[in-house]
Amino acid sequence: MKPISLLVGLLLALGLTGLTARAADGDLQLEAQWILGSNDNPAKGNPVAPEIEKKLKRLPLKWQHYSVISTQTLTAVRDTAKVVTLGTGCEISVKNLGNERVELTLAGRGKITQILHKGQTLVTGGNNDNSIVVLRQAD
Repeated sequence: MKPISLLVGLLLALGLTGLTARAADGDLQLEAQWILGSNDNPAKGNPVAPEIEKKLKRLPLKWQHYSVISTQTLTAVRDTAKVVTLGTGCEISVKNLGNERVELTLAGRGKITQILHKGQTLVTGGNNDNSIVVLRQAD
């Protein structure tokens, strides 16, 4: 009788551990960047990563140089909005809708909803003419 009780207890413990792991899997580790574009010398800040620059160059943007002004990492818990200030005049709200689907709200610009798998980026115009917000899953 004791081995059966032990087996049932072990199975229950494993089942509960699995439930906890699945709940944590719903959280997304995200990176938000505030980027400025320019045609003259690159703006203050660090150059964007090569993979981000490649994606930005494929878009119909008029800028030749892109600089990262601010980067924030955040954990987006399912069904919860997280507000992040990337800099003066650049505030975003990110909501994890589940299944790698996120809703990005840029103050004064509206909402974008997109599935954001690893390696994909969500790109939107910022509050200024040369301002860009990039959201992606953190490594």
